[in-house]
Amino acid sequence: MKFLRLCSAALVLLLGAVIAHAQGFQNESFTPGAGKPELQYHILVPEGVTITNKKGEVFKGGQIVMVPGANVTILESAYVKEHMKDPAFQSSFMNEKQYVGMPEERVQDYAIVSIKVREGVTIEGFGKTIKGPSSVTLIAKKAEMEAMPDTTPPESWNTMGGLGGWNK
Repeated sequence: MKFLRLCSAALVLLLGAVIAHAQGFQNESFTPGAGKPELQYHILVPEGVTITNKKGEVFKGGQIVMVPGANVTILESAYVKEHMKDPAFQSSFMNEKQYVGMPEERVQDYAIVSIKVREGVTIEGFGKTIKGPSSVTLIAKKAEMEAMPDTTPPESWNTMGGLGGWNK
């Protein structure tokens, strides 16, 4: 009986360590700077935004799109605040109204993501249309984002235009 309790305690500790490691990996993947090319980022499309990839597949708010790490840059909040006065930056920021006026303590729960949009991909929402090749900036909850090893063959990313996904 003691052996069973010991095994159960060891299993709980091991599971806790695995979860802590995974959370640390997730937080590390969403630090400001260039995305990690060996990862693919799963990003929840913000409500009010529609993405159409090269294949003609349409992804709407609430769905998840996959983006290769080489096409992702996580922006620092200070950088975004500094550039919000620039009309060119504002025109590529799809949901900037959600970001403007957000209390500083809530900003840490979000990632401001700049995504390279490949040719053939269209992103629409909030009265804006962005067609690739270009870039788009989105604010997304970190809790709704995921990064995992990219096992997608490069030719598939080219076919999809760098954005693919499935329903949440």
